[in-house]
Amino acid sequence: MEKNNIENALESIGLSTGEIKVYLALLKIGSSQVSKIKQETNQHRTTIYDFIEKLQNKGLINYVIKNNIKFFKAASPEKLFDIIKEKQENLKLVIKDLKKIHQEKEEEIEVEIYKGKEGFKTLLNDITRTGSEVVGFGIDEREYKNAYPIIMPKYLKTQEKLGMKERILTTDKTTFIYKTKNLKYRYIPEEYFSSAPTLIYGNKVMIHLVEKKRIILIKCKDLATSYKKHFEMLWKIAKTK
Repeated sequence: MEKNNIENALESIGLSTGEIKVYLALLKIGSSQVSKIKQETNQHRTTIYDFIEKLQNKGLINYVIKNNIKFFKAASPEKLFDIIKEKQENLKLVIKDLKKIHQEKEEEIEVEIYKGKEGFKTLLNDITRTGSEVVGFGIDEREYKNAYPIIMPKYLKTQEKLGMKERILTTDKTTFIYKTKNLKYRYIPEEYFSSAPTLIYGNKVMIHLVEKKRIILIKCKDLATSYKKHFEMLWKIAKTK
């Protein structure tokens, strides 16, 4: 049998199934001894006492003593709002610390090393998953054409299909570039050309050591932002053909 809206609402503010049964029973039958609560809820007497204690701690049950016998009574349903307010107040006390923990986690620097063609393919897949613009410098497309004759066209086709943009700074001595609508090139003098191809996407910087067939991937928002600013400065002064 599915829970009704009342039970779902009470559960959402932290009441257990047993606490809900006892509280609702007392709302229904009024001031009562444990024996009557047991009859109403079909729960074990010892268990009922446990739930009563928890409900008392939450301010949802009180009692009076008549002839040395405890009669328990449910507090007004309005008291439920006090539980919510108390949870909110407790959360306010720690929210700054939670934000600090989250921020520290975001600012962690992660460095990964990838090898060979499979490593390169893995990173290209990571780029297309982000969907963000890619910028890069130190790129000589002749090297990529020779080293990855199948991987690169497939990557560029996927990138174009996803509508992703890519801007590349290459040497003015290059004799080859890929011709796709989403890919733009600008050219800088060879003496200023970096020998370490570098791509920046999202919060990541990818440095490709082509001869060693190694790729260093650095996940760091601040570093990616810094590299991006350097790229934009060079992009402004680079030439178009």
